[in-house]
Amino acid sequence: MTTVLLVVVCLLAVVVFIQIGAQVELFEQVRQIRSYLDIEDKPTTVELGTLEGASPSRFGLPPVLDHAEQAMVLFVSDKCETCRTLVSALRGGAVPLSMWVVVVPVRGDGNEFINEFGLHGERVILDDEEHIVGSLGLDLTPVALHIAEGKLTRAHTVPSVRQMYAATPVPYQYSLARKPSV
Repeated sequence: MTTVLLVVVCLLAVVVFIQIGAQVELFEQVRQIRSYLDIEDKPTTVELGTLEGASPSRFGLPPVLDHAEQAMVLFVSDKCETCRTLVSALRGGAVPLSMWVVVVPVRGDGNEFINEFGLHGERVILDDEEHIVGSLGLDLTPVALHIAEGKLTRAHTVPSVRQMYAATPVPYQYSLARKPSV
């Protein structure tokens, strides 16, 4: 009886070892595929060129940003699915204090997009006629524009919610006590 039990345990150990090896190989293949398709969760730098060091209000952004110690402006559009995912995380006005959101409507009314995701507040800007993105020369979304000491410093794409919160200059504190009860 013990011999049979020992054989069964050894067979189970071999099966588990093979399954763990297959899982490791699968994860490695997924990593290689993501790398090949360039869909890794990494922001891509957007060159500011001559805009670096300029005052944000020069491009139609709120004048309060000209005096901001650190801030980030997130540009989103209603056409981009990544943008929809990002603003869904901000639903109901959970915009970090150091972040401003500029909504650029591409296919329709930007107010519908703002209402859909509950993006109401003083740090949400509707760029209806694309004055802000036009003056910046920005033609892609989602993009984060960083401001330090009242000047434009850098810009990059925002591929995920995790990267959005990681990019905020002042860490975002989420309090469960403020969350509405169900």
